[in-house]
Amino acid sequence: MNKKFALLLALLASLAIGAGSAAAADIKATGTWSIDAYMGQNWDFNKQTEDKTFEVEQRMRTALQFIANENLKAVLETQIGTNNWGNGLYSIGAGRSASTANPNNTGANQAGYGNIMLRKGYLDFNWPGTKFNFKVGFQPISLPAAMGGGSAILDDQLAAAVATIPVNDMLTFVTGYGRLMESQTFGSGTSVSGHGTAADAALLIADVKAGGFQVTPFFMYANAGRDVAGANANSLVASSGFAGPNSSLKEGTRAYWGGVAFNMTALDPFKVMADFNYGKATYNNQAGTNAADGGRSGYLFDIGVDYTGLSMVTPELFFVYTSGEDGNSTKGSGKSERMPIVATPQNFAFGSFWMQGGDSINASMNSSNTTMGFWALGLSFKDIKLIDKLSHTVHFIYFKGTNDEDYLKETGGSVRGAAYGQFLTKKDSLFEVDVNSKYQVYDQLALMLELGYINANFDKDVWYNARVATGLAGTRSDLSKDAYKAALILQYSF
Repeated sequence: MNKKFALLLALLASLAIGAGSAAAADIKATGTWSIDAYMGQNWDFNKQTEDKTFEVEQRMRTALQFIANENLKAVLETQIGTNNWGNGLYSIGAGRSASTANPNNTGANQAGYGNIMLRKGYLDFNWPGTKFNFKVGFQPISLPAAMGGGSAILDDQLAAAVATIPVNDMLTFVTGYGRLMESQTFGSGTSVSGHGTAADAALLIADVKAGGFQVTPFFMYANAGRDVAGANANSLVASSGFAGPNSSLKEGTRAYWGGVAFNMTALDPFKVMADFNYGKATYNNQAGTNAADGGRSGYLFDIGVDYTGLSMVTPELFFVYTSGEDGNSTKGSGKSERMPIVATPQNFAFGSFWMQGGDSINASMNSSNTTMGFWALGLSFKDIKLIDKLSHTVHFIYFKGTNDEDYLKETGGSVRGAAYGQFLTKKDSLFEVDVNSKYQVYDQLALMLELGYINANFDKDVWYNARVATGLAGTRSDLSKDAYKAALILQYSF
């Protein structure tokens, strides 16, 4: 009897363990932890306001995948930092308390500094019996881009539901809806009411692959209510990328974008990449003195050719053009001729200095990749391999503005998105040289060195008279100073 009872207990225990195992999820951890030390000079191209800078920064991104089976998983990614050593959560004593006292009011547990920031949090599953995939939650979304490292229109994290529908081996559709912003913050004591407190977007992408060709057309529509820029909202509608030069915070916005990304490998060893993007934004409500049409529309075009027939280096020649202001933005309709963008693209860049490319955390110019209105011609030598575990990339890029200098004169230098050092007129140009090296210490640990130089040629009369730069001081001779950087990066990827 005792043996039978023991056998029954063993059977029940095994069933319980089996049931628990069936409900459990496998956990897979990935991430990138970076520590950068960098020196820079004249990053605002203004000798009067810029001294030599030395900083050490740290950022820790960690992602967890909770995998139930091949058809279902949940993804969570967090970030701690970015902060400079000695500041906020990396200041002395920050590990002992959550102080929010001076200096800097950035104690260890204050939001954005010590707190863990959410980067991803979504469900990823396939519909039973199909290959239809759904991602629902806070997730990264980028419109198609063959060049530039990512989309210039939308490349960010947002709350969304996205469906990927493969039709066959040649055709896949991606469609989705996302809420960009909601000014009715849950739990807030501030009430926001009006004609619309949310900003939404819908997208459709078709990915076509056949015989060494990949063509990816896309379309996106967005609508922001008039009161989305309420007391609890961030600066989406008021940002330089989404709003026009004459818009106010109380103007709703509707916008659409269309374009295509093109990749061709059929001419091996040549690889051809190209993009065309067009976008237009108009306003639902005009406010104050902005009774004209307002709005913003423009385009981007780029093309690049890689030669992949060499084992030690991949040369690339590329050209990019974005439409710019024609100088009439404050006259007549008041329309802007720069392509609208959504928030700040995370990866769109040519080179690794002026447009914030490269592997460093922040060792580059600020927000230059949000400023449309330039063309660039570049020659890159990518993945140069002469020594085992050591590789190099070299960029030579000439940037020239496509914005009429009269745009600054008409606005008196107080227009959104025309900051000195970031906005280029037809009289401004930059020549950038980047030399980036990477040594693979281990498979997961890399030591990198990024060197950058920009020869600046801003029209001193135009910019000094316009007084666009915040805190512009000194004389004309203080402007158009060359910029330098050197960044040493230690990066662990797992």
